[in-house]
Formats: sequence, structure tokens, C-alpha cells
Amino acid sequence: MGDLPSTLKTLLREFRLGGDLEVHERVDLGAWTTLAIGGLGDLLIRCSTASAGQRAIDLLASHGLRWLVLGAGSRIVAPDRGLRIPLLHLAGELQRSTVAEDGGLVVGAGAKLAQVGGSLARSGPPEMDRLIGEPGSAGGDLRAAALGEPSTVIDLADWIEVARPGAGPTRVAPRDSGGAWAAGLGEGRAVITRVRLRPGQPSQPVRGLRVGAARRPVGPLRGRVAPVVFQDPPGGSAATLLARAGCEVLRFGGARVADWSSNAIVTTAACSARDVAELYRMMRDRVAERCGVKLACRLWFLDEQGIRIEP
Repeated sequence: MGDLPSTLKTLLREFRLGGDLEVHERVDLGAWTTLAIGGLGDLLIRCSTASAGQRAIDLLASHGLRWLVLGAGSRIVAPDRGLRIPLLHLAGELQRSTVAEDGGLVVGAGAKLAQVGGSLARSGPPEMDRLIGEPGSAGGDLRAAALGEPSTVIDLADWIEVARPGAGPTRVAPRDSGGAWAAGLGEGRAVITRVRLRPGQPSQPVRGLRVGAARRPVGPLRGRVAPVVFQDPPGGSAATLLARAGCEVLRFGGARVADWSSNAIVTTAACSARDVAELYRMMRDRVAERCGVKLACRLWFLDEQGIRIEP
């Protein structure tokens, strides 16, 4: 936090007195990401209520600071030098889900999709089955949708609640907003807090489900669901192309292709962000050379300021 304004430091210390907001300095990013890599994060603010999240972003914005929401950490490849940008983590009520009388589901943005799907596996509507085994959080999935990437949740959303500095939370129906709901999410200027998922048939084909519950990884990931590395190309399967190109045997340093899927990476305790980036490039280039297809990345490689980069 050495570069943050002194007035912000003082206010953040006062925040520690509130029960719905915690402030942590110098956090180990490996404990907050699925790939378990990365250096230290200068500042992490853990918000357990929507009002706490609003206070946090109002304060950060008042000092001209962007932020990065760190949910399940399934897409994040944090740099070995750490992250200098303030991090927000949604906890408490923002990790819970509530079933409505009509079978719809109000989900906190911090809720892990795999856990939501697992809790509904027996009694929930069949439309929610797609969540079982899906890596990431509800908010992270919707942030990907805001950036035009495949999403498991977006076509089931009745409304999305978004908080912006100085404005408070607003609920927007994504299918009626013309994309306005996504403003500021990719630039670290807004935060998704909740989403309501409606029952019934989705309006678009299901995209994004890669690792089923029966194949959920165990062992080194300690029950974590491995992130998907590449998006499926139109009309095809990234996993199939990766297997055809012989990527199952690839490894670099402490990173290797997963045994259960050619479109997932697992890491060891000695792995670095550089190892993951190099393995990613090896997989991408091999598919391009042997199959003639350029695959798009689903992982989010970040620099120290939390800006997404192409490794």
C-alpha cells in the first residue's frame, strides 16, 4: 500500500472496525486463485454486504483508483510480482443464493457456480444443471459476458444488479438494456453484486460447461474446479483440437495439461505465472500449427496494475 494516499490508508483502517468489511494488506494471491500462483496483492477489501461494497468503491473512486474484483479466481493468472491494484472480494450475503417461489434464483455475485449447481442438483429446475462443475463465480461469469466472452449465466438472467460509485446499485434486465448493464465492468469502475436467474428454457444455446461434476478434479487442486484455458471455436471443441494436436503430454516448469481434460491446466507448488504463460503459448501454437485454428484464451493474464494482457 506504499503508493496509496495517506488519507485513503486512514479511512481503510477505520473500515476495519465495521463488521461487514475487512481490509487485508500483502495477501498471498496463490491462496485466492484456482491456479494457486502469483505474488502478493497490496490490498484486498473483503465485503460481506452490498452496502459494504458500495462504501468501498465510493472510497476508491474518490481517490481516482480502479479496482479488480477477485471472486473464485478461476480465470486469473496473477503475475509473479504481485498486484498493485486494490482487490475486492465479495463474501457473506454476496456469496449466498435464494430460491424464489417461481423457481427462479437470486445469486450473490461472489457465489461459486459449482456450489450453486451442486445445491440444486436434486431439487432445482433442470435449467440450472449447467452450473454443476462450472468453474468461477457468478460475477466473474457475467464480467466475461460483459467483455463479449462465452457465459454460462447470461442467457438465464432476469436482472443483474450493478453497483457504481456515487450511484448505488441498479437492477437491469440485460436483454432489454442494449448492453448498458456492462458499462464500466471491464475497466474496474463497476461491480456486479447480484443476479436473478429465471427458470425455463434459455433463449440461446448453452455455452461454457466444460467439466462435469463426475469429472471434477481432485488431488493437487484440493477439490477446486480447473479453469478452462481456451474458448470453443464456432461449431467445434477446443478440447478436441487440443487432443488432436497432442497437447495432453505438454508441460512447462510447474504447469502441465490436466489428465482429465486437454483444455485445462494444473499447477504444482513450485509453479510460476511464467510457467503457465509458456504452457499456454505451447498449447495455442501447437493447435495453430497442426490444426490450422487460432484458439481464443479464456484465462485472464494480468499485469501488476490488473490490466489484462496477452502473454
